[in-house]
Amino acid sequence: MPLLQSILLCSLFVFAPSTAFSGEKVELVILHVNDTHGKMQPYEAGEWGEVGGIARLSTLIKQTRRENPDRVLFLHAGDILSRGDPVTVYYGGRINFRAYEKMGVDAITPGNGEFYMGIENLQNQAARVSIPFVHANALYRNHGNSIFPPYVIKEVNGIKIGILGLGLVRTWHNSSQKLTLDDPIEVAKQYVPELRPKVDLLIALTHIQAKNDSLLAAAVPELDLIVGGDSHTRLNSPSRIPRANGQGSVPIVQARHYFQFMGRVDIELERDGDKVRINKVDGRLIPINAETTPDPEIENFIAQYAAPLNEVIARSEIELKNDRDAPSPLGDLVVNAVLSQTRADIAIIHGNQGEFDIKPGDITLADINRIRWYHSRIVTARLTGAQIQQLLAARFYNVAGCRFTKIESQVTDLRINGQPVDSAATYLVATEQQVAFRNSVFESVHVDFTGQRVDTALESHLRHVAVIR
Repeated sequence: MPLLQSILLCSLFVFAPSTAFSGEKVELVILHVNDTHGKMQPYEAGEWGEVGGIARLSTLIKQTRRENPDRVLFLHAGDILSRGDPVTVYYGGRINFRAYEKMGVDAITPGNGEFYMGIENLQNQAARVSIPFVHANALYRNHGNSIFPPYVIKEVNGIKIGILGLGLVRTWHNSSQKLTLDDPIEVAKQYVPELRPKVDLLIALTHIQAKNDSLLAAAVPELDLIVGGDSHTRLNSPSRIPRANGQGSVPIVQARHYFQFMGRVDIELERDGDKVRINKVDGRLIPINAETTPDPEIENFIAQYAAPLNEVIARSEIELKNDRDAPSPLGDLVVNAVLSQTRADIAIIHGNQGEFDIKPGDITLADINRIRWYHSRIVTARLTGAQIQQLLAARFYNVAGCRFTKIESQVTDLRINGQPVDSAATYLVATEQQVAFRNSVFESVHVDFTGQRVDTALESHLRHVAVIR
């Protein structure tokens, strides 16, 4: 068995100082989920049958609160967005965050997926709700301030709980290029001396993967609990990582993904005057499946916003297959939509996300948001024929307005608007932001934002053509 797995699953002792206590017993219940990725509706999961559903999670949370009045803390360890149901994509996560607000979430640490629709979208959606977002180690590149408060302090059942947010941002991604990411362990060491004296219980709410949670637990002995995400790890019971100072262990919990489980941690504390110690930490995963009745408040709330996505905007008389890594009818449809809406000479975009095909019949607004998960902004730039050849040689793209031959990484016989390309002449190229800002050919040219996204261009195009034959 690998060392990390052995540490995660086999270290079974709990930190219990030897100081004599004879005070009041206090109980807390911490509920947690992670890596839900916008899948708000139930779905089939093979031999498990139908699982998931945010409305079912809400039922479990309400039930737990009824059974444990004033003793429950509810946390989300990140990746709420970054694909998922059409309602997640269309509204940019607004409905997800509002649902969590209705469910009384006490803190969220954004995952890397929260940034894929842009920092501005995340900040705007977070500002619409009263949820505390905490993230200590993602900083703005230009002034070094953190994007959200590093921690929040909540009081539950008379216990002051510090929640320190530590996460992951893919700074190479165009949606995160304004950010830098500091090492979460070093950042935790920076904030813990400030936070620890203010609280009775200190939790790290993380989106850094289970292996890094283990390193964090070993290196920062002041932590009482780590609620983690990003690695989609199923921990049926808390793993317990020995503290570097030799005094007991730090429990780590994580609840798999996609609303398959709700994690529950039961903590018994003991108060003696101003001092509080932890007597016991137990944890388990509670399945979210068809045995749980969905909460009608959340179910009706989501249905209200999902209804407009049933609008039929076009009709297809043929099947449009999708392939992310090779030319396909659906890829051709989307890139031609970008070309028609920008009036560029050529359009070059990434393959569509997911495995969704368009079948013959009605095409709805929901279908568009199954095809394009991220709000990819369209940009234009004037590139030379030589630069376009270099771009097309770099990897597979969906293209419109040009034809060429490609053998391995060599592009030949490039024609634009039916004419052989002039390597020195410039052409107006429409593309999406993540293509332009991750390819060196755009470094020396001016890039204009069109105000459109790939999904909105596709919607406009389909409304115009009405029927695909």
